[in-house]
Amino acid sequence: MQRVRLLLFILALILAGATHGQTLIAAGGSLNAEGFPIRGFVLDSTSAEPLPMANVQVKDTDRGASTNTDGYFAINHLPPGLHTLKISYLGYRTRLVDIRVTDRVLDPVRIQLLPEAVALQEIVVTAGKDEQEGEKRQSPRVSIVPMNNATLRAMPSLGAEMDVMRTLQTIPGVKASSDLSSALYVRGGSPDQTLIMMDHNVVYNPSHMFGLFSTFNADAVKHLELMKGGFPAEYGGRSGSVLDVITNEGNRNHHEGLLSVGIISARAALEGPLPKQRGSYAVSGRRTYMEPVLDMLRKSMDTDLPDYYFYDLNGKLNWDLDSKTTLSLAGYAGQDRLKFVFGPSDDRGDLHMDWGNTTLTTRLRRVLSRDLFITGGLSFSDYHSKWGFTDDGVNIEDAIDGLRDYSAKTDLEFSGLPNHRLKAGAWVSRWDFRYKEQVGELNYVDIDTFTYNYSLYLQDAWRIHPLLEVQPGIRAYYHQAGSQFRMDPRLAFLFHVDENKRIKLAGGRYTQWINVISFGDGMSNFDLWVPVDGSMKPAYCDQAVLGFEWDPKEDLQTTVETYYTDMRDIVTFDPMTLEGTVAADPFLFGRGYAWGVELMARKTAGPITGWLGYSLSWTKRRFPGSLYNSGDWFYPKWDRRHDIIAVANFNTGPRWDLSASWRFNTGQGYTQALGIYTLQFPGIDPSNFGNGARTIVTGDLNNYRFPADHRLDIAATYKHHLFKYPARLSFSIYNVYSRRSYWQRTFNTSENPVEINDLKLLPILPLISYEVKF
Repeated sequence: MQRVRLLLFILALILAGATHGQTLIAAGGSLNAEGFPIRGFVLDSTSAEPLPMANVQVKDTDRGASTNTDGYFAINHLPPGLHTLKISYLGYRTRLVDIRVTDRVLDPVRIQLLPEAVALQEIVVTAGKDEQEGEKRQSPRVSIVPMNNATLRAMPSLGAEMDVMRTLQTIPGVKASSDLSSALYVRGGSPDQTLIMMDHNVVYNPSHMFGLFSTFNADAVKHLELMKGGFPAEYGGRSGSVLDVITNEGNRNHHEGLLSVGIISARAALEGPLPKQRGSYAVSGRRTYMEPVLDMLRKSMDTDLPDYYFYDLNGKLNWDLDSKTTLSLAGYAGQDRLKFVFGPSDDRGDLHMDWGNTTLTTRLRRVLSRDLFITGGLSFSDYHSKWGFTDDGVNIEDAIDGLRDYSAKTDLEFSGLPNHRLKAGAWVSRWDFRYKEQVGELNYVDIDTFTYNYSLYLQDAWRIHPLLEVQPGIRAYYHQAGSQFRMDPRLAFLFHVDENKRIKLAGGRYTQWINVISFGDGMSNFDLWVPVDGSMKPAYCDQAVLGFEWDPKEDLQTTVETYYTDMRDIVTFDPMTLEGTVAADPFLFGRGYAWGVELMARKTAGPITGWLGYSLSWTKRRFPGSLYNSGDWFYPKWDRRHDIIAVANFNTGPRWDLSASWRFNTGQGYTQALGIYTLQFPGIDPSNFGNGARTIVTGDLNNYRFPADHRLDIAATYKHHLFKYPARLSFSIYNVYSRRSYWQRTFNTSENPVEINDLKLLPILPLISYEVKF
């Protein structure tokens, strides 16, 4: 408890120091001599939605900033006079805006960008009332891949479902274990090593249909950032990477809606302004409707088939309490439900499964002065699943699993010092873990526990020289279970070779306080998220990333990065576990490493956009004293040496949009049989066994690889009007030339010679959907 008090005392000093600095400025301290700021918002001209990650630069200078997730930017310490801002954003027309800085602090300006490719004249805008305030500043960071809704909607999709996670799998360094999985394996890390957040709230199991689709409804997503490594101190709790998803805030100008019907699901969305233009709202929903098809197949084929569906609901409300304060409320609810009744009429079995997520986030943003603003909020995240099996009405087995995360979080940003942008914050979480498994009337497992995790961070973006920026940071943890204390130092450098070339270096330590017990592809509904308790140490990684960025043209970005990750105390499920009373019992503990090189070229504007990427990577793991490869080093199945990705979007005119994606990668690993032997039991004839007592002899774990995978997906969208409403008819073909990738290989020893069976994945699938906006 003393350590918790120490962490809170450190944060109090940080806040007091920042407030004191702000007071000096307000009192007319020397910093006023450095000039005055330009602050404001970059917005979509059609909806007034904030545009995150837009670039704002003072023309003909090295001064500039990037907007945060709320479209907010600030450029401080400018001398009085006329300054021209150059504002650019992916998919929007670059704009020049004149701002006159005087000897008084101006209210934030509002700058709108047009999504259409029309020429805009240079104009002058005046300061106006601010609508929203930012939560996060862009700082020198490596390995960031930003995407917006337009990029997601343009991608070819499986089942006519635009999917965030599958789009991210087309990024170099992000791999999938198979075509069936939407899980992210980033730079050799397992899925639980990626912190996934939606509207500043943690999402623990972002998958539907046993991992085939993700929980993120693309209609609700405005912007996302994938940080593949080297992320700053403001993010914590995971040891590998970060996915930060921001959903739509709603159109502040007028009401609009969307209806879409696809092969397996229907979607709807509605958004608009609040009364008196005091904010906005946005709601969306999605549901599959495979039940009638399954029922028809069940009758026509006279066979047992399961009933299954899933749904999603997203909502967000933004309320401007005054010109400097905004209250946001965001929520999500999603559920998968499966019921399978099978067997003869006099002995029917009943298998039922339900799993899903519920999140609720409230967040208050307040500008305290020209240099200081604070955000704070409460959040709730609940992942839950249950399953059961009955035989002719008799309960055989049932189980419930759940993790509830109650969190309070605050962030403070201070930009009053020349060449510095300070950020500090605190995050307190309570994790409630419950797992109960009952066989008949006997409780086989019954765990109901909780723990608290406290963390503080401090980071600075320090502009040492016009060509050199440094971002030091540190994150401190106190974990109540086991009274464990950890410190994660972080450091990043950005060196501008010239206006279009940059060298980046980042790294640090990244600690993880929660782990997942996973039972493999297609079984994500059985994932158990287990917080660290006093019986185990948290896993951690030491990362280093070196990158070079070159933008030869305004619409062309190229990146080369190399990385190394050293993984310590990582965990995996122990298949020999029969029972347990503490968190360490079902896990094996080991080490790992990952390293590689990634190249990416991205075209961001023009009639053809997209990217071309390549990654060369290695990752290995070891769990001493276990059955995993007899405790020796092995390649996990998601280790793929070569990965080539090509994505292209073609705007052929006002009517048609075309897109295509092609991927080639080294086949996944599998454990090959090297031979067979016959088990001998004294006095028992081996032929009495169904397979003649013949047993497979295997080599090292994942000692062979399947043939290389490659797949082409294409899509075409016809834009038109249904009556007076804009509409889109989308056609897509998944796996155009029907090359089915390998998933599993089994060996049937009852046959002589041994029969080898390969299970392959999806063939060519033509898909269609229709969407209307109103």
